[in-house]
Amino acid sequence: MDKTRTNSGVLVVLDHGARIPLHRQIEISLRDSIRAGRLPRGSSLPPSRVLAADLGVSRGVVVEAYQQLTSEGYLASRAGGYTQVSAGPSQAAAGLRLARKTPPRIARSQAARGKLDTSARP
Repeated sequence: MDKTRTNSGVLVVLDHGARIPLHRQIEISLRDSIRAGRLPRGSSLPPSRVLAADLGVSRGVVVEAYQQLTSEGYLASRAGGYTQVSAGPSQAAAGLRLARKTPPRIARSQAARGKLDTSARP
């Protein structure tokens, strides 16, 4: 197993022989570090080129991991290219909820005008 530590203090463990893709391994390492508090809110991550060089992988692998963690709400990218740890997972990633507890009501006038297909209704 290849263990690599970046010069920024971020510990990322990669196993090049594992069945898990390298970008997923980076995601898991960074996500675990954020959840454990080793990467606190507001801390900057190394640029993708630097982290890729430190890990011995292509920049695209790191970019893909950063993009996934950004979409989950763990990271925030800024103009100028730097990436920071955000507050944590977004509400949408933490748990999806329905916007309404009850289904919307359909006005009788719409059904009467034939705009709705009610043949599937019991």
